[in-house]
Amino acid sequence: MRFIRTAEPKKSRAASLPSHVSFLRGRMGSAPARPGAHPRNVSLYLCWTLLGALSLWLVSLSGALPLPASAPFAGAVVSESSGEVHIQLPGTDPAKPQRGQILPAGTLIETVSGSLLLILRTDESEILVQPHTRLVVKEPASGSWNALDIAIGRVRAYIRKRTGGAPPFQMGTPSAVIAVRGTRFDVEVNGRGASEIDVFDGLVEVAGNGPVTDSVLVSPGFSTRVAPGKAPEPPVPTREIRPNVDVPEGTAKREFGREQSLSGARGRESERGEHPGLERGEPPDPPGSPDVD
Repeated sequence: MRFIRTAEPKKSRAASLPSHVSFLRGRMGSAPARPGAHPRNVSLYLCWTLLGALSLWLVSLSGALPLPASAPFAGAVVSESSGEVHIQLPGTDPAKPQRGQILPAGTLIETVSGSLLLILRTDESEILVQPHTRLVVKEPASGSWNALDIAIGRVRAYIRKRTGGAPPFQMGTPSAVIAVRGTRFDVEVNGRGASEIDVFDGLVEVAGNGPVTDSVLVSPGFSTRVAPGKAPEPPVPTREIRPNVDVPEGTAKREFGREQSLSGARGRESERGEHPGLERGEPPDPPGSPDVD
């Protein structure tokens, strides 16, 4: 007896797909395919479509989450210090600074008869804080990018160049907001809150800090002064208002060393009974304080 072998009906590709892929096909409809496209290509198309939709969902979800607006590594690090300097971290008592000490946002710095060299943690820019200065370390954030707020005194800034979309370095005083993208400049604030900005390298934008927010651009070799509640004065050559200004060294560390040498020489003169002339005056108006009404 001869047996005739009958061919089994072939299962469709769709019937052999896993249940979750079949479910997707049912929900999403048939995927458009080129004429003669292989069923495997259709399945790959569905998988990539699912991955794309999942990615878009994750992106939309992350956009809804609050993102930190503050700059990373805010604060400063103590590089060098000399003389009488007080550091008060948030929630602590004033103390002497220590080399390598991290100063978080909210730290109060007061130099009595000494000076302090700071390195900003955001970009390793350097700030040389002169004697008779009081300032607060800030945390740059959206809406207020100030890294320092100077209440009184004088600082010399060595700011690294910033490119691209990075926000400019900002420093605040009672009368001005100073913004730069890489430069060397001095900022001095007197007891009345008036500010003077002397620029040695690069461009500095100075704006009023208050109801009048007009600004000026200050070029190298020029200075401007700002009184509280007023717009900055037009820039003038620095030598006209500060004939004996000293041009900063190439780095803040070299400048710090030079000032220590000069301070030592003045101390030896005082021990011999000599009284060297003080170009910078006495507190509360620090050295060469701007005479702005």
